[in-house]
Amino acid sequence: MHLSLKTINAELAKRGFNAMLAKGEGYFFFLSSEAGDWLDRTVRVPTLRSFTLDQWIEEFQKLREKNQQRMKSVEPTKSSAKRTQPKRVK
Repeated sequence: MHLSLKTINAELAKRGFNAMLAKGEGYFFFLSSEAGDWLDRTVRVPTLRSFTLDQWIEEFQKLREKNQQRMKSVEPTKSSAKRTQPKRVK
């Protein structure tokens, strides 16, 4: 099987992921609505052939999990979030 961005993106879609792989200068990155808010979405490899198709999907899943964990760690909990009352103007 010839490995291309089109092949990888088709596999991501087939597996129900709403993301696409794109090429940067010396790296690749995931974009689209699912990966749009991620803090880390890059894979630092020089070519698509650095990974197999299954490895690219694994990289997506690793980054997805990593970013979900990061987002959970920065979300304020109800008990730690302080509510402030607006100041009354006289």
